[in-house]
Amino acid sequence: MPASRRRVEALGLPRPGVLSAAIFTIALACRPAACALTADSPLPAPSPSEAGPVTARFLEPAPPGLILGQTRITVEATTSPDARIARVEIYADGALLSVLERPPFTLTWDAGSGFVRKTLRAVAIDSLGRRGETTLVARPIYIGQYEEVRLVNVYATVRDRKGNPVRNLSRDDFSLLEDGVPQTLTHFTSAKVPLTIALLIDASNSMNLGGKIELARKAAVDFAESVDPEDRLMVLSFDDQLEGPDVPMADRSAIKTRIEAIRARGGTALYDAVYRAAERLAGVEGRRVIVLLSDGRDQALTDNEPGSLHLFEEALERAHRSEVSVYAIGLGRHLDTELDLRHERSLMDILDTLARTSGGRSYYPERAGQLSGIYKQIAADLKAQYTLAYSSTHRARDGAWRAISLKVKDPDLEVQARAGYYAPGTPAR
Repeated sequence: MPASRRRVEALGLPRPGVLSAAIFTIALACRPAACALTADSPLPAPSPSEAGPVTARFLEPAPPGLILGQTRITVEATTSPDARIARVEIYADGALLSVLERPPFTLTWDAGSGFVRKTLRAVAIDSLGRRGETTLVARPIYIGQYEEVRLVNVYATVRDRKGNPVRNLSRDDFSLLEDGVPQTLTHFTSAKVPLTIALLIDASNSMNLGGKIELARKAAVDFAESVDPEDRLMVLSFDDQLEGPDVPMADRSAIKTRIEAIRARGGTALYDAVYRAAERLAGVEGRRVIVLLSDGRDQALTDNEPGSLHLFEEALERAHRSEVSVYAIGLGRHLDTELDLRHERSLMDILDTLARTSGGRSYYPERAGQLSGIYKQIAADLKAQYTLAYSSTHRARDGAWRAISLKVKDPDLEVQARAGYYAPGTPAR
């Protein structure tokens, strides 16, 4: 028999929202009595919080060692004397396990029986909205096989017949199908997940009419002040081009300054704006949302030509691939009859499709004075959502669309959730 040999090969990288564990293959050739399976190197130590007043570190589990079965997780979190730790969020492979609001920050988690890569992440948030985090990675081990673990996150809002959010449901109240096949929900929480929100505001020339841009700015400022301190915002405006920062901000005064600086001019590059905003959010961890305000179709200012380089279908696909929920506000009248330049869709149909398929919602105020109330509804909606996750039984890495159908047992309740996701593409061999 040849001497023992072992080859470890890592395949694939995780994408936001559709999380693929890195895949390792181990080939063994040895005498049966002499075979011993060990990791190539010790597991990495937890990464410490970045320098700052809030710190977090894992006390349990501690490397080295595999994370298997019932696993006790304990996090130590500290902050400056002028504040307290408000809560600790614990994630496993990108899915929220629990939100712990008081010490000891401890829970027991069933990590399963597979020798797969597992990533634990703890985020400590203090009473001033400051954050500190730490990550613990357990490397995978596979014996002569190819395996994949993929978690699909689904964020859902449930409403009664009057449109009021329903917040007292449990995991057993939900059922989920992927391409018609029942799936097992492995993660569930009704605790609010921190948000990264792109406020996407139409600043085309038509927004100058009737003082719409002034009312839009005021409503956007009110919205920014109503979301939770740990939520981050990216303020983007668009006319012929998209303007605004590439990264989200937490500083509310800076956000207000950015909103108040928006001026209306130029055409309406609506599809480009949605595409680029979703692209910027793609690399952000956690819940990602676009709150879109527009008063007209995609069109250049001076010509009867498209305002965007991208098509609507491209913007829609980019939003789906970035795992972004779109809350769309169509401002004005006749949005249901005014067609796009290809004479295929009305603006209402465009906004409805963006919102419905991504897990968001669409609104159609007739007057700009109603914007403040609409933004308040959206802020309340985002605070009343369930987070669910499952490991898809469809293992093919074909990049195809997977349709999701999420339902609740009570027929009097309505579920708002995304319509599907794109599977990872075929990995390089």
